[in-house]
Amino acid sequence: MQKGPERQGIMAKVKETYNNLIDLCILLEEKPEFTGNAEEMFRYLLTDYFFKTEISQSKGLEMLLNDLKPPEPLKGKKSLFEVQLDDLEPEITGTTVNDSLAGRIMLAPQFLKAFYPHHAPSFGKLPEDVKFELMDRIKEKNLCIIEAFKKMARDRESDKNRKIITLIALILKNISQKTGRPLAKLERPADSIIRASFAKSDEIFNGSQRQISDLSDDVKIKDLLKTFFVIRQFSEIAELAQLYRIELSRYRKRGIKTGTS
Repeated sequence: MQKGPERQGIMAKVKETYNNLIDLCILLEEKPEFTGNAEEMFRYLLTDYFFKTEISQSKGLEMLLNDLKPPEPLKGKKSLFEVQLDDLEPEITGTTVNDSLAGRIMLAPQFLKAFYPHHAPSFGKLPEDVKFELMDRIKEKNLCIIEAFKKMARDRESDKNRKIITLIALILKNISQKTGRPLAKLERPADSIIRASFAKSDEIFNGSQRQISDLSDDVKIKDLLKTFFVIRQFSEIAELAQLYRIELSRYRKRGIKTGTS
């Protein structure tokens, strides 16, 4: 098979994932230009999340997405959290690949001009091997978008039932993953260490002021970090504490949103 043009490198990369949709949706609801308008929120997701990489290669594609009619289930909705996945999924997959969400975008001349510049911007005029590749990419993109919304639903369900002890363990795990810093070898079980610092560890976390006040206690945070991570320099504690607070703030927004919707 002949090697495609340089811009097709984007199309050939590994499967994309969009694991933080819940946080992005919460952020959009805080912005005045999107508040109360699920259709505009979804349009933003297309241009700045699901197709952000592709748009960086094509201004024409950005214009196409800005003019694209949002899925019907979004009409009249104030929040993307109000949209039922069972209603949205058929709109994304379509009745055929061609009329699916990604199909309407990736079969458009604006997309074909950008990513298949050595061919006429018409699906019917593409070589057979390129057609098959493009159809696979369309299916993959649709599945990625659907999976992002499914994960958001799973995240929301987890947020409803997450205990404080589980939240703290999750924050520590996230810090370890983001920094590459391994967790320290503990002298006793992690849950007993956390419970010793936070008396109401078995409460469901809902982001209340009382819970946040306890979880934000500077002394408790630093003691926790010194126990769970190998600290070589004093400055490392401050850096890790800042990451802890960022993660706590993120889950606080999710806890409040879950409790009020």
